[in-house]
Amino acid sequence: GTGNAEPYNPAYRGGLDSLYTASVLAIRPKNGELVWHYQYMPNESFDLDGSAEPVIADLSIDGQVRKVLMVANKNGFLYLIDRTNGGLIAAHPYVKVNWASHIDLKTGRPVLTDVYDRAARGETVEVWPSRGTNATLMAFNPKTGLVYLNSWEIARILKYVKFDFVLGQGSTGVDTSFRAPPGEPWGYHMAFDPLSGKAKWKVPLMETASSAGMLATDGGLLFTGLLTGEFIALDQETGQTLWKFKTGSAINSPPITYTHQGRQFVTVLSGVGGSVNRRMKDYDLIPVGGSVTTFALMPE
Repeated sequence: GTGNAEPYNPAYRGGLDSLYTASVLAIRPKNGELVWHYQYMPNESFDLDGSAEPVIADLSIDGQVRKVLMVANKNGFLYLIDRTNGGLIAAHPYVKVNWASHIDLKTGRPVLTDVYDRAARGETVEVWPSRGTNATLMAFNPKTGLVYLNSWEIARILKYVKFDFVLGQGSTGVDTSFRAPPGEPWGYHMAFDPLSGKAKWKVPLMETASSAGMLATDGGLLFTGLLTGEFIALDQETGQTLWKFKTGSAINSPPITYTHQGRQFVTVLSGVGGSVNRRMKDYDLIPVGGSVTTFALMPE
């Protein structure tokens, strides 16, 4: 995955596509050959980039097993891409999206709404989402065919401004802030069907979203965490919280599981950080400091 161009203001790039930005690239590691690329957002101008992790899977689609990449993009769409040739199979919104009405499956390009044109004319616009996820690893269970992720339902308030390069200073070319609707969830723990584009379940997160990754186990558990420090296990079928453990700081990392000497372990890092997380309610009340916490499956 690749990031976006700066400044975000498209005037400095002539409104052109900016080849290979906000894209996924397929490269042969032996010789560096670029086999194919897919650009999520030509002329990406909202800081929605394309650097989210691709997850590989073999899925039955219309009676045929396809080798796919699945990407829960920051732009709010979850993509299914044929990983043999880069062809777009499907793209479904998994959060509120207002910058595009849909993704054209023939061209692979987003069909823009008036948000971009209004911003390019100098208006202040509200862009949904500011990020569908926040550099947050999702999980996939081939048994259920579902992906599991932590979504963000927060808008970006954006205005393009004149940009003058100053070494060591910001180069975005925007005035920006973020807004979550009062009384509405800031995000969700979510189980999402990448084929139908429907959520099986959503657990609302009020007044704070989650930057923790998701870990799906074969036993039907989902491990993830909260900004307030809880490391939690959810039921993959329902999203119900089955267990939690309070760590010393915030969970912003993906948990991992592994075996050692025949016993299974789960490990997670705890430690508050991140410029976006600082905008969350009660951020200043979260203790700082990093730690590693490991749990073991009890012996039978």
